Amino acid sequence: MRLEAKFPLAAILSVAAMLAAGPVGLSPAAAASATVYTAVIDAGSSGTRISLYEITPGPYPVIKEIAKHKGVAGDEGIDDFLDHVGGPKKDLGPDAVGEALIGPLLDAVAPTLKARGVQDRDVVIDLLATAGMRSALKPIGTHDQSDVDAFYDGIRHFITQKGFAAGEIRTTDGSAEEGLWTWIDLNDRYRDAFRTDKAPVGIVEVGGSSMQVSYPTTATPDPARNVYAVTINGKTFSVFDRTYIGLGIDDARRTMRQQDPPANGGAHCFPTGMQPTDDSGDLIGGKLVRITGPAIFDATQCRASYSALIEKRLAELGDPVVANSTSPFYGIAAVRYAYEQIGATPQLPDPSSLADAVAAKCVPANAVGNFRISQKFEQRACASAAYIDALLYGPSGLFRQNPERFKTTIADQIVVDGKAAGSISRTKGYLLQKYAR
Repeated sequence: MRLEAKFPLAAILSVAAMLAAGPVGLSPAAAASATVYTAVIDAGSSGTRISLYEITPGPYPVIKEIAKHKGVAGDEGIDDFLDHVGGPKKDLGPDAVGEALIGPLLDAVAPTLKARGVQDRDVVIDLLATAGMRSALKPIGTHDQSDVDAFYDGIRHFITQKGFAAGEIRTTDGSAEEGLWTWIDLNDRYRDAFRTDKAPVGIVEVGGSSMQVSYPTTATPDPARNVYAVTINGKTFSVFDRTYIGLGIDDARRTMRQQDPPANGGAHCFPTGMQPTDDSGDLIGGKLVRITGPAIFDATQCRASYSALIEKRLAELGDPVVANSTSPFYGIAAVRYAYEQIGATPQLPDPSSLADAVAAKCVPANAVGNFRISQKFEQRACASAAYIDALLYGPSGLFRQNPERFKTTIADQIVVDGKAAGSISRTKGYLLQKYAR
C-alpha cells in the first residue's frame, strides 16, 4: 500500500515540514542556535593560554569570551615538554604536561562555569598548537609523528579525566588555519568586514617560531597556491595566507646567535654595555647560548645577520608577494611589540622610524641603561626591533619595494571608550569560521 493511500498528501507534507523544523514550537533558526560552551587552549610557541567562550551558532556566530587565563609562569610552549625541558624549571617531560600546564588552565575557568551552572562534561576543550609543535617534527625537529600523537593522546586523556569533553587536540596548519584565523578575527574586530561593506586588510603577524602573511586577493581560491575561501555571514573573500617557520621573533634571534661569523652569541644585536651575566640566553639544542662578551650594538651587522636569514627562508618557502594584496597591511603581535619596546611610534610608520629609534636607544655607550635589563623581554628589545625592521624594510624585507603598503601596527588588546574590550585572537577566528552556519 502506498503511504498516501492511507494518509492524505497534505497531512504527509505537514508532518514533513514539522520534522524539518526541529522540536515542536521551535523555528529552524531557534533549533540551530542552542548555546555552546567551548574552551580553547592556544598552545603557542612562546606560551600556553586558555579562553572560555559562550557561542550561539549562526550565519554570523555570536561569540562571547567569558573567561581567560594567560597561562603558567615560566611556560614557553608545550613543545618543551616533548624535549624534557618543560615547565617553569625546564625539567619536565611529556607525561607532566597535564598536571603542570593543562590542569591549571582548566582550573582557572572552572569558577565561571560553576557560576553559570554549566557542567564540565558539557564543555568541549580544544587544544590548538602552533609553530612550536610544527617545528618539533622531523626533519625540522627531532620527533617522529608517533611521538607527537602519543603526546596529544596523553593530553586528551588528561582532559577527559578532568571531566571535560576533549575536542580537537592537534597541531594547526600554519597556512590554511593559524594565519587565516587571525586574519578573520582582526578583520572582524577592526574592519567589521563580515557585516558591512568595509574592505578587509592584510596582516603581518610575527609569533615566537613563525611569521604569517595574510591578505585579501582577487585570485581564485586554490590551496596549492595558498589562497583560501573564507565565508562568514554570506560574505566570501579570497585570502592568501602563508606561514614561515623560523621567521618568528624567537627562532630568528636563536639563528642570529649561532651565526659564524661573528660567533659572538649575538652580541652585535644587544644594547651596548650589556654583559654576558645580564643575558638570560636562549636554549638551543639543549644548551643555553649567551653573548660571549660585552655587547656592542652594530646596526649594520645586526641588520645583515637578520637579512641573511630572511632571504634564505623566503627563498626556501616562497615570496608572499605583498603587492598582490587588494588592501594595505597591519602589523600585529611581535611587530607591534617591537615598536613599543624600542619607543618608536607604532602608528603610520615610515621606513626609517624603527631603524632610527633602534640606533638612538641601542647604539650609544652604556645604552644598556635604557632598559630594565633584568627582564628578559627588555634584554631582547634591540634584537627584536632590529629583526622587525629588517623583516619589513631590509634588503629582503616584505615592503622594501612598496613601503607605503605597510599602513600601521595594532595592539592585540582592543580598547573601546577607554576600556578593555577583548583581544585579537586566532582562537576567536577559529570559532567564527567553525560555527558560521
